[in-house]
Amino acid sequence: MSALRKVAPVAVVTLALAVFLFNSLRQLQLPGFYYDEGFDLTPMLALLRGAQPELLRGIGLNGWPLMRMDYMGSLNGYLSLPFVATFGYLGARIQPIFFSCVTMVLAFMLVRRWFGFGVALVTVGLLAVSPSFIWFTRQGITVTSSMTVLSLGAWLLLDLWRVRLRQPGSRYKSALLLCAGVLLGLGLWDKIIFLWWLVLTALIGGIWMICTPGLLRSTRNKVDSPVSPRAMAPLMLGLVIGASPLIYFNVSGLLRGLGSPAVTLLFKSLLEPTQYGVRNSNFIANLVKRWQDFATFLNGSYFWYQANVPYGNVFSVPAFLISMVIGSLLATRRAEWRKWLALCACVAVYLPMSSFTVSDLWATHFFVLLPLPQMIVACASVWLAEWLASLVHIRSSMRVPVTACALVALLAVPVSRDQWVNEQYHAALAQTGGSGRFSDAIYSLAGYFEQNRIGQPIALDWGIQANVEVVTRGAVRPVEIFGFTPQPDDAFRARAREALANPDNVYVLLWGGDEKWPGFAVFDRRKEFTRLAAEAGHHATEVFTAYERSGLPVYVVLKAD
Repeated sequence: MSALRKVAPVAVVTLALAVFLFNSLRQLQLPGFYYDEGFDLTPMLALLRGAQPELLRGIGLNGWPLMRMDYMGSLNGYLSLPFVATFGYLGARIQPIFFSCVTMVLAFMLVRRWFGFGVALVTVGLLAVSPSFIWFTRQGITVTSSMTVLSLGAWLLLDLWRVRLRQPGSRYKSALLLCAGVLLGLGLWDKIIFLWWLVLTALIGGIWMICTPGLLRSTRNKVDSPVSPRAMAPLMLGLVIGASPLIYFNVSGLLRGLGSPAVTLLFKSLLEPTQYGVRNSNFIANLVKRWQDFATFLNGSYFWYQANVPYGNVFSVPAFLISMVIGSLLATRRAEWRKWLALCACVAVYLPMSSFTVSDLWATHFFVLLPLPQMIVACASVWLAEWLASLVHIRSSMRVPVTACALVALLAVPVSRDQWVNEQYHAALAQTGGSGRFSDAIYSLAGYFEQNRIGQPIALDWGIQANVEVVTRGAVRPVEIFGFTPQPDDAFRARAREALANPDNVYVLLWGGDEKWPGFAVFDRRKEFTRLAAEAGHHATEVFTAYERSGLPVYVVLKAD
């Protein structure tokens, strides 16, 4: 029996990882490699070829980039570097899959400590088939799976520290706090949205203090209390160490007269619309949007670009809400009620808290919340199964099999529906290859440039430069001249005229549509570029077009003859 107890956790995690990898590694090249996937990596490719990478606002550390955007650090790029060096552009998808596997292991360890083996088993099982967990992971668009490793790793270390407080003479308590702080700081550097996880960490700490008899009183009366500022110093030190690249970037900006970019962005977002037009003062509307995004994240219907229609698990939102109610009722009779309270509080607080943004309100922002929704469903289903089994008058030896059968009956429909959604996306991808800017037409475009030895085509639209550069391992490095204004401005015209002065230049843009189809252009510059070419005595001619599998054009290559 002891041997079985040792083998069971390994077997459970291995099986869950196998299911997750089965879902995530198939057709890994599809959909087409997207711009945002390559955005973190273009500076890293420069490092690989021994060149000086682009530094945001000219701030780096001995030439090494620190931040990719004011609210997003370069950590994900550094973590992806060995994967891309080994596997090429697919390494950018293998890396987040690897880190999500680590997330599943950490989730099992943490949930087992908090709620026991059964809940941990169900949690990783739900993650293994979760469409949002799988498809956001494998493409890595605007989410970095390293954040969940950092968040769960920090919580696991803090839980180890909490347990060791009860053990007189226990060693390494300060080291545990220091390491937890480093992980939290790295998460903040990774992406500023991790700030919300810091709030959730403080929330759980507050609930622990309030619900632990005598702890709050000892904190007020004793300088050497386990949660006094002095005791928390290693955690704060670790946080500063982990976030030091972000701190250095902002201090350097301040010293150079550029202001403190990340801090300025935060406060500016309170008063003005973000670059995507979100007004944080419009709290109620933003909160409604957050609930819609959360529902989308739960049911996995975000991935419209992989199929003609988005698929989703219609049972996921009802299952989550019912789990909240049932779990709350059953938790009152259980020793884990404090942890259940903290778990529900984290989800309840995250929704309104994340209604504030420095960018836009996207469903992707809920990735950092994983695996808390799965933990809620797992707790409620396991506890309900145990309660149902207790109603049946059977021998104690049969209690576990009966509980397992009840658990399977409770979860069979939502879990099978999740897997159905994954299979539908895979089937759709095999047919479509992705849509528009997400289509596998990007590979045809990259191949055309490589075959014709066009090393620096001129990009007249967004969504071309980063992905082409990563797919070709830096052999083709498009130069962006379109500008980020809704309409062509004088700066774009000046850059276009300068490019047209070189007759060897080749230009690439996204198809702008026709009477029947809207097209895929983001900043449509074709009409203005054609006019500027004619003004310079040239004629803009199409020399190559990359199509998606439906037959629609996606990328158009022009030559000004």
